[in-house]
Amino acid sequence: MFHPIAKRCILALTVTILTLLTAIAAQAQATLTIGLALGVDVNGEPTYTATVTNTSTFDAPNLTVTYTLTPDDLPISPAPSGGCLFTPGPINLTVVCSIVNLNPNESHDFVIAVHPTNTAPRDVTAVAHEDGGGTATAFITSEITAVGLTEMQVTLTSTNPGKVGEQLVYKVTVLNIQDDDARDVFALLALPKNVTFVSATRGCAHAQLTVCKMGQMSPGVSKTVTITVLPTVAGWTQATAGVRLSTPDANVLNNSAASNIWVNP
Repeated sequence: MFHPIAKRCILALTVTILTLLTAIAAQAQATLTIGLALGVDVNGEPTYTATVTNTSTFDAPNLTVTYTLTPDDLPISPAPSGGCLFTPGPINLTVVCSIVNLNPNESHDFVIAVHPTNTAPRDVTAVAHEDGGGTATAFITSEITAVGLTEMQVTLTSTNPGKVGEQLVYKVTVLNIQDDDARDVFALLALPKNVTFVSATRGCAHAQLTVCKMGQMSPGVSKTVTITVLPTVAGWTQATAGVRLSTPDANVLNNSAASNIWVNP
């Protein structure tokens, strides 16, 4: 049993230790400032740069910046600064960027790029947070004066019917039906089983998934690639075509097409 005086001393010491630990934890909290600026990338897309500065003498471990944008902004990936995760949603587009640590008296730029789909004012918030509890918030309203949308449409035609041992020709056509340039466009064709590759349009890398480079495509432009194979087995055979590009596409429902044909013996 502890003497009452000893109990009071232990209790007082415990309170003192807890107070010291709280003070130490508070001292370990980094002091952050954040600035938010609007810019454009090399393709003319809006960028948001959150500049976070650690103005304290303590590290800022696991520093994150969380952007909150309008839901009709389309993500552009990868983010220019890397280390960012885009999460679209019905209320907001959220982007979380992170670094392992921000040293004392140093700054770091977190840069993201998006593609706006209308000219309404855009309210953007960026919140910085580090594991020690330090936080900072910045807000900006940007005015978008013009937007462009890429809209790609894919069609697939083929020899019909086919015949074992005779050439079967697939044609993949990609059309840009919207008002903005499409960049880094590739046509894709997933070949059916039981065929032997014969030839393809120049610029195609052939495999089970044939990838054909189309480059940049202006509005209204269409390009077609041809892939020729030899069927080796009779029966129904299916191929699927698609498109890949680096610019945002507002509607992906027309970005693929299928061809299901009969191959005679």
